[in-house]
Amino acid sequence: MASLSVEEKSFWRDILSTIAFFSPAINPLQREFGISSKDLLRRLGEEMGRQVSESIHLSDLQDVFNHLSEVWQRLVLGRLEIVSRDPLTIRISDCSICGQIPGLGRVFECSFHEGFFRGLLSHRLKREVKVWQEAGIAGESGTWTRILKTDASL
Repeated sequence: MASLSVEEKSFWRDILSTIAFFSPAINPLQREFGISSKDLLRRLGEEMGRQVSESIHLSDLQDVFNHLSEVWQRLVLGRLEIVSRDPLTIRISDCSICGQIPGLGRVFECSFHEGFFRGLLSHRLKREVKVWQEAGIAGESGTWTRILKTDASL
């Protein structure tokens, strides 16, 4: 982003502006080619997870998750916890993203979080890591808790 103007940098940092700008092109292409928003969010999460992994200069994976837990709390994204080391199982409580969807009336599968941790772990472990949302998640607006399981270990 070094060659971009201040206005361009601001635009690209604001995801809502970016989505609003490109949605007239994205939505018709999604419909035309059957590309789901879930797939797009997962891919966005994977790329962000990979970039976050590159930017965290900690060698121990437990330290990486401790740092991410602090980031989640500081940015008010919810509580991020490791509930099992083998297989690696992550709990996100009080999620400020999907936890704020009012009146959804059903469990919202967060493909962004799946993608984020897949990208981060795959980059860190130098292999493709599977991440999926565990069934039986409960909550209501503002208090969702979700469990993400992986085929990795700490």
